[in-house]
Amino acid sequence: MNAFVVVGLGVGLLCALGSRAIARLRLAAPLVMVTAGIVVSSLMHEDLTDLLDESATEHAVELILALLLFVDATEVRGGLFGGERAVSTRLLAVALPLALIGAVVLGAVLLPFNSMVVLVVVACVVVPTDLAPASGLLRDGRLPERVRRTLNVESGYNDGIVAPIFVVALAMLGENHASEDTGAAITHGLQASMVAGVIGVAVGFGGAHVMRLVTSRALTTPRGVRMGVVLLALVAYSAAASLSANGFIAAFVCGIAYHAIRTATGTLDESESELELAEDLATLSSMAMWFLFGATVSYLFELGLPGWEVFVFAAAALTIIRIVPVRLSLLGSNLPVPDRRAIALLGPRGTASIVFGLLAWQGITDIDDASLVLYVMTATVLGSIAFHSFTVDRVGRRYVRTASTTQSRSS
Repeated sequence: MNAFVVVGLGVGLLCALGSRAIARLRLAAPLVMVTAGIVVSSLMHEDLTDLLDESATEHAVELILALLLFVDATEVRGGLFGGERAVSTRLLAVALPLALIGAVVLGAVLLPFNSMVVLVVVACVVVPTDLAPASGLLRDGRLPERVRRTLNVESGYNDGIVAPIFVVALAMLGENHASEDTGAAITHGLQASMVAGVIGVAVGFGGAHVMRLVTSRALTTPRGVRMGVVLLALVAYSAAASLSANGFIAAFVCGIAYHAIRTATGTLDESESELELAEDLATLSSMAMWFLFGATVSYLFELGLPGWEVFVFAAAALTIIRIVPVRLSLLGSNLPVPDRRAIALLGPRGTASIVFGLLAWQGITDIDDASLVLYVMTATVLGSIAFHSFTVDRVGRRYVRTASTTQSRSS
């Protein structure tokens, strides 16, 4: 086994065992893993080219994404939309498409020598949000609960919505579809997504009812239930992949269907229980991705910095491409203006962007296009770590000042 992988596993073990100490230092675990990845890769002088290109790495990343999508779909508490159906629908059905379009348009201006399909892949990499690098956000009592709940719902679903677009665009840039007609490729992708959706619904729906049956008759144990939930995600992904369908969509839809049925029947214990193992595995997988991301940062730094256009695009992805669509989508909503502003500002990028970026690196035939996507992903995620660590605290302090001012005026 690659020595770098062994060291990475050791770093993950230390991070897991020291999780309480890390929390006391007010550090985010992803930041620790990124730093460790950069340091270890630099000290070992590891050439990651072979590791990133290995088929085993690709399969591992695909399984990790499938598990993350399943868990994202199941971890929304308080129903499918966390009690914020109207606001969440605006973010997912209006803001998300506008952000994707905005990213493609800006890419056409800043990165004009790339095909439209490459720009679509880039947009799919930089737009999905992930609360992992700003996990303290959900526990920050300064932020209104409604804001935190809405951000959690958005983060849970947007990567699953973007996934089919990403997979179709990536397939058009791969060896097997390089000469395929664009219309045919899109049609094939839509068919694969629909088949995957059917599989996901069937596995999630059937799995939820089987789970209710065996638990009500005491035919299984809590451990068996927890393992069964993880296996549901893998069954959905594998079944879709075996039929040349979109395994990511199958896993995501499976999670939605499972969560919906278990919640509707009142048999899902939202305090933790049956989802614990899946969530723990997703967290562990996410840690691995952050470590690999740190090594990727070191690897790209040794190759050389990209053009200024990449950094401008990454900065725009974290600001105007996020803020403008969200503010437009929330016009006329019942959210107070400060809450709309907070939701627009708080859109960290993380594991989803890393996984999409690594899959793009492995799946795109043209090395220049693949390198561009990897550079953009790296710049965006690094920028997000810096930008949102500052933004979360600033937004929280603004809420405190506003509350203090209101209280002073009322007294």
